[in-house]
Amino acid sequence: MPGKSGFDLLRELDDHSFEIIFVTAFDKYGIQAVKFAAIDYLLKPIDVEELKEAVHKVVQRTSRRHDNPQLENLIHLLNERTDRRLHRIALQGTRETRFVEPGKIIRCEASNNYTTFYLVDGEKIVTSRPIFEYEDLLKDHDFVRPHQSHLINKRFIRSWVKEDGGFLLLENDFQVPVSRAKRAEMKKLFA
Repeated sequence: MPGKSGFDLLRELDDHSFEIIFVTAFDKYGIQAVKFAAIDYLLKPIDVEELKEAVHKVVQRTSRRHDNPQLENLIHLLNERTDRRLHRIALQGTRETRFVEPGKIIRCEASNNYTTFYLVDGEKIVTSRPIFEYEDLLKDHDFVRPHQSHLINKRFIRSWVKEDGGFLLLENDFQVPVSRAKRAEMKKLFA
């Protein structure tokens, strides 16, 4: 788009009652913002099957509702990106999309292509996206991934127990295993 970006265009629009799919070359901030709110994103060069799947998601979603709270969240992030504490992540469940502040997430746990979020208030939210998609989003919010199945908020780590292969003990007494591949990273974290 000559003279402006897709983000500039979104800021200028008053009506956000549509779905959006971003098509972009790899851009760390762009991908991160999109994952917070867009229905999907595609990396260049475009894979035709991925495009068809993304359009199918849009069709399904528009048949269920008329407004787009995820797009509203993206606009909010673009306008308020200076303060990370104001950011919220969109967690799409089967019945609703919840917007959660990263600081209220204790940990995330993977189960195949599903991710369960465990919140400070004891609530659990299950999403149908794999954990690696959230790792990139949450790393700037003090999350670490000590194991392929776990992503945790560093604020809730009580200690690193080095026996039995090693695990992190969280404030709520939950034990998160530390994989061999992640031990060096955890040593740096606790150095």
